Amino acid sequence: MPEAGDAALFRIVQVEIPGELDLGDGRWTVRGHANRPRAVVIVEVTERPRRRFRRRRGEPDEHVAQASTVLTVVDADPLEARDVERWLARADGEAALVEALEVLRRLLHLAAVAAADPDPRPVRARDLSKATIGYGTGPEGAYGRWTSARRIPIPADEPDRARRSSRGSGSEERLAELLSGRDAVLAAEVLTLQARRDLAAGRVREAALGLRMALEAAIAELEPWRAAPQLDEAIAGLRDARPRVAEAAAAAVRGGLDDEQDAAVREVLRAVSMALARRAGGRRVGERVLPGPSAPQPPA
Repeated sequence: MPEAGDAALFRIVQVEIPGELDLGDGRWTVRGHANRPRAVVIVEVTERPRRRFRRRRGEPDEHVAQASTVLTVVDADPLEARDVERWLARADGEAALVEALEVLRRLLHLAAVAAADPDPRPVRARDLSKATIGYGTGPEGAYGRWTSARRIPIPADEPDRARRSSRGSGSEERLAELLSGRDAVLAAEVLTLQARRDLAAGRVREAALGLRMALEAAIAELEPWRAAPQLDEAIAGLRDARPRVAEAAAAAVRGGLDDEQDAAVREVLRAVSMALARRAGGRRVGERVLPGPSAPQPPA
């Protein structure tokens, strides 16, 4: 656990997710830049009762046990706030949750690499059943406890209608066109999503390397759609970004990116994502994709 004396207080973020992850119970130290400890993660798999709402008439109202994983993220550095209760009341819970999820994704990524698992289970905010921010001593955090805490709003707290509408109808229309064969998934889209996943998990080196492939694929695959609104200008911008992306990818191979290269990766990745979205949104509904080696042909 963090070494600052038993009297020191640390920020603690705890989340709960239904089911089990590919991690056993225990404590794991996650390190950041220059191999410096960033946080300690306590993993505990427990059981929560799940009420059976659908049952036959006359059948007893049983509670079925369901596995649940509790993940406690304890910062390696102690809090510097003098009034910790005031800090807790004003703390940005959503930002703290984003940081905690980044730590957890880092841990799960390393666990997947160690196990050579090509399909690890992700940890996403919308999958959480509970999230809490608080503070406590090192010994408290070591056992998933705290001195004081409060809930962090999560997507599961929103009404079902709000959660469903947050994704919008555009993705459903695109899905219908993909399933009908009127559109095809571009290689650039898949590569861009992977780069975004790497960046969201703090894997900037991997994101830089993936972005280089995504950029080249986007430039080639978007060319037939230059007539879409503002897409010609977007493609020109992607071409101009080639040197910056190549420099960032070369730095990633050597070992790490500086702040300017990190910013370039984030900026260009956003530009590629926007260009791909314009391509999808610029087509008329029902318009078929242009024939190409990567575009599946719809059935006759």
